[in-house]
Amino acid sequence: MFLGVDTGGTFTDFVHFGADGLRFHKVLSTPADPSRAIEQGVAELKLKASDLHLVHGSTVATNAVLERKGARTLFVTNKGFEDLLTIGRQTRGELYDLCPELPEVWLKRSDAVGVDGRIDAQGGMLHALDSASVDALTRRLASGDYESVAICLLFSFLNPAHEQALAAAIPANLFVSSSHQVLAEYREYERGTTTFLNAYVGPLVQRYLQRLQHTLIPRHLFVMHSAGGVMQAERAGEQAVRLLLSGPAGGLVAATAVGRQLGETKLLSFDMGGTSTDVALICGEPAMTTEGEVAGLPVSLPMLDIHTIGAGGGSLAWLDEAGLPQVGPASAGADPGPVCYGRGGRQVTVTDANLLLGRIPAAARMAGSMPLDRDAAERAFEQYGRSFGLGAIRAAEAVIAIAEEHMAGALRVVSVQRGHDPADFALICFGGAGGLHACALAEKLAMRRVIVPVASGAFSALGMLAGRQQSEFSRSRRMAVDDTETAVQLQSLLTELEHEAALQMPGLALSFERRVDMRYAGQGFHLMIPLADGPDIDLPALAEQFCAAHDKAYGHRLARAVEIMTVRLTAFVAGPELIWPPLPAAGTQAPCTMVDIHGAGEVCCYRREDLVAGSHIDGPALVIEDIATLWLPERWCLQLSPHGHLLLERME
Repeated sequence: MFLGVDTGGTFTDFVHFGADGLRFHKVLSTPADPSRAIEQGVAELKLKASDLHLVHGSTVATNAVLERKGARTLFVTNKGFEDLLTIGRQTRGELYDLCPELPEVWLKRSDAVGVDGRIDAQGGMLHALDSASVDALTRRLASGDYESVAICLLFSFLNPAHEQALAAAIPANLFVSSSHQVLAEYREYERGTTTFLNAYVGPLVQRYLQRLQHTLIPRHLFVMHSAGGVMQAERAGEQAVRLLLSGPAGGLVAATAVGRQLGETKLLSFDMGGTSTDVALICGEPAMTTEGEVAGLPVSLPMLDIHTIGAGGGSLAWLDEAGLPQVGPASAGADPGPVCYGRGGRQVTVTDANLLLGRIPAAARMAGSMPLDRDAAERAFEQYGRSFGLGAIRAAEAVIAIAEEHMAGALRVVSVQRGHDPADFALICFGGAGGLHACALAEKLAMRRVIVPVASGAFSALGMLAGRQQSEFSRSRRMAVDDTETAVQLQSLLTELEHEAALQMPGLALSFERRVDMRYAGQGFHLMIPLADGPDIDLPALAEQFCAAHDKAYGHRLARAVEIMTVRLTAFVAGPELIWPPLPAAGTQAPCTMVDIHGAGEVCCYRREDLVAGSHIDGPALVIEDIATLWLPERWCLQLSPHGHLLLERME
């Protein structure tokens, strides 16, 4: 039996695939200990944990970074580079701001130690590691209350000998994160921040996964990582920084599968949960990046290119210093949650606004069981609206309008700002709250088609079941494409990475995807270019491939030599393909009840499970299910695909 679990800020979603087919479930998250919500869900689904192949998307690493609640970490680097993480790149978000906001200081100067010893730029031993420095380091650790150590030395990606010697000297009870194991690539600052974050969240992730393993004792426990694959829980604890986009990655895996089934290769994904909204662009496959950022710190690991904003169903409405209404990024989360949950929340949210406007029926049960208090939401909105001269209904409309503008802006970031016209794409919408806003967002971006897939309210958990077991490996080496030795060096590096993959993923029949980071000589940035399969590497063709990609991305080519900076290998074992079986033959049109929605009057409300293949609905209408709600406004129509996906189209 397979169970996908996505722990979100407000709800924990479950997708179970067993002898009876797919089952979906939601429970409120338990932020203090996310494993308690998982135990509750497994019990409510009446599953035997020891039979489960459990694939988990965890927010433990993300929350530790966002809330600044990671482990106390000692940063170890070369003498003279102790301020590496503080100085950074000295970039400014606003170039001409005369009073720029200072970057956050993640590391106290007293928590950084420099050691004597140096590897040179060719990987040779310039100065041996000083034993006195190593002794001083161990004394510092003995006298401090550190939980973890991050080691990042110059040019360790060429020669890790000094990092290995330091790691061997550190007491076994401490979590050790060495940069040559986390990110064997050039750029000291990015390698340093990634290694530091791995040490910062590593002990928390390890403890959480060990507790989950010992409590549930599943047959297998895998964790989804930011590149859209899954890894064994033991390795996830060691490489915790790879889990920072663990949950949202599952949604993109499933969205890509739906696109293949429907023949849609150009998709904008919109995942709105209780706490945040995640958006991404899919052209055949989701885009990858090695230039991610979390809480202002770069994370240079391969990850799906997902843009996240603090806008969800639980996003709090508030007034700024000028008395103007704002929404998010702070969220009511699962505890206390929106006012209408009746769990002590006092500040109105997007969910409260949707309930007050009737888009969530007052009789609905959140997650299938939790009643909602519309009267409490109305009283809260009366108080909120009074502060800036609006009644409860108008204030709720303002909250919806502001939240939708934030979300439309996020979709523009991944489309318009990257040279794509949203009108050429279909919007694939998922997350428990996504269907309430999908049509409005599509209209803002001049999009005509929206897809609301099967299990949209637990879609990321569904995608986790299809995640392939996958690991990423890389090595930085500067190689000129026109050098006759480059093909041999490149093949040697790929062989080395394949051997490393075999050691880390023993007993598996591995397949490989190969890429290289390339640039024009002298540039400070690169483009990731896929390598063709096969033993022979055609360097002139590879150079032309890069030049064409550069022309497409930046509109020009340069008369400069081309060089390879980093070699990348993805090792994987293909996972099960998501296939939605056809629905039974069409029967009678689904029945509906009438509900009152502000601005639309009485409209039909359908249960999604009552819809049959070929069902056609003209808006305005509501389509509800236990794990999600869809608001179909006027001028939109809906048709149920043969496999159960809701296909929405804007009418003229």
